[in-house]
Amino acid sequence: MKFDFDVAIIGGGLVGLATACALSQCDLNVALIDTKVQNYADLDSDIIGVRASAINGSSQHYFAQIGVWDDLCASQRVQAFTEIGVWEKDGQAHLSAHAQDFGYQNLGYIIENHVMSHYLYQYALACSNIRFFSYEAVNSVLNDDYASLTLADNTILQAKLVIGADGAHSWLRQQQKIPVIERDYIHHAVITTVTTEYRHQSCAKQIFYPNGIIAFLPLWQSNKSCLVWSTKPNKASNLASISEMEFANELFALTGDKVGHCQLINPRMVFPLKARFAKCFVKHRLVLIGDAAHTIHPLAGQGVNLGFQDSALLVATIKDLVAANKKDIGLSKNLQVYQLARRKDTLVMLAAMRTIQDMFNGDLLLKKLLRTIGMNAVDHCSPLKKQLIKYAMHI
Repeated sequence: MKFDFDVAIIGGGLVGLATACALSQCDLNVALIDTKVQNYADLDSDIIGVRASAINGSSQHYFAQIGVWDDLCASQRVQAFTEIGVWEKDGQAHLSAHAQDFGYQNLGYIIENHVMSHYLYQYALACSNIRFFSYEAVNSVLNDDYASLTLADNTILQAKLVIGADGAHSWLRQQQKIPVIERDYIHHAVITTVTTEYRHQSCAKQIFYPNGIIAFLPLWQSNKSCLVWSTKPNKASNLASISEMEFANELFALTGDKVGHCQLINPRMVFPLKARFAKCFVKHRLVLIGDAAHTIHPLAGQGVNLGFQDSALLVATIKDLVAANKKDIGLSKNLQVYQLARRKDTLVMLAAMRTIQDMFNGDLLLKKLLRTIGMNAVDHCSPLKKQLIKYAMHI
């Protein structure tokens, strides 16, 4: 069978779902291709997700524009954080920020990924101009007038534009032979959820030590946090395989003074960390967004926000093209302004993450001195700290 759409999106993760929902408001017919998106149909109130994301002000505004923010808040699983604390283990470097000191209600929100996916999926299901396809795409052809996708069940989808939102190992990016610049962070992330002895008090915490970074993202229960422990690959494998008690003891040795003893709630998951940057985000009839276009270290929690910023600007660009005498939304020349803006923002963030990780990697005396001087100088300079916070919040 053959179907015609205005836009076809490959990938039903957070960024793909958000893009479909937002495009539905542009009076466009949207196909969303994903084999697992139906897993988001139900939300168990008793299950705390393994993965959570820090959502900045820009992403929150985007959710409100789409129309899912009120539903997310009504779930009572949105945790605003009003403070951030950054420390160096066995060092003097320290940085903290309180929302009220800068006139903000909060600095962002921590939300479980599966909760966001659930409400985006429910919104998309209610849209008559979004159609889901559960078979994977097996071939893609970008023609002059349309993109053609063949699914595993031999269904053919034709669209003016195909959007690749299919993650760091994007099938579409590989199919279209788009090169990627990669840099191994030489870190793997161990992710789980923990109960902490001390209440999180709406504070997002990061502890740096010579071999890694440990982050606690406060969840909607006062003593529950998402744990993201970035460390050397061999150490990450060890942390994933030792007993829960051994894991908790190692964690306490590094973070006990900040959170107390921890107890694991969920299994531990391990993810290799790489910086990726596609050499082009836009081709004729194709756009890459989210992790399909770029990945960064999770130490600043900006990865998913970069993806939502991609989505928001792409939707706004498409909306303007549709309004401007039905301009072709799939022509690469009509999407160049979008590409330039997103590549610039992404490169700045990639450079920032590399600088921060390199600075905190190792325990050389000179590095420790520079860390202490630099972080403490920022901590005592309110105007600079406010600018950094505004950049992180993307407001």
